[in-house]
Amino acid sequence: MKKWIFASFVALALVASAVPYAHGKYGRGHGWDLRVRLSGSNNITSTEDGVPTPTTEAGVSLGSGLAKGGGSAVFTALTTFGKALPDDRCPAELPFGANLTSTVVLTSNDGSILELYAGAESFFCSDGVMFVAELQGPVVGGERRFEGAEGTWSGIAEVDGARLTGDLTVELD
Repeated sequence: MKKWIFASFVALALVASAVPYAHGKYGRGHGWDLRVRLSGSNNITSTEDGVPTPTTEAGVSLGSGLAKGGGSAVFTALTTFGKALPDDRCPAELPFGANLTSTVVLTSNDGSILELYAGAESFFCSDGVMFVAELQGPVVGGERRFEGAEGTWSGIAEVDGARLTGDLTVELD
């Protein structure tokens, strides 16, 4: 009797671990969504003398940290942003803004990679210290279980000093 109970638990464990892969590499054709919480740090590029690019100038930033949701991962984000000017899309407390582009790479603990691109509709608002970005764009692809991934994504990210947090929703086709 104990052997059958043990065998049942082993079979259940195998089924439970196989379910995420039962519909292809990442749920292709099943409208699989991924919700991710980002937390990490952000570094803005510097001028030749090592002084960070002023927030009123165009620049580049690199963010990295942990990504949680549907499993553990790490993320990197390379963002290019325009010169911050008064912007009608921004609220009064963050009156300056500009368009931005960003490439976000999520790397799961199993080595799977998902790449996201934020394009023309993406922008940020700032008061010179706090930055809030609205991001959206296509899923560019991936590796391992995300190989050939397609879809769209959107999110909001906040940068306060060097601290970066954000929430992303990825909709894979």
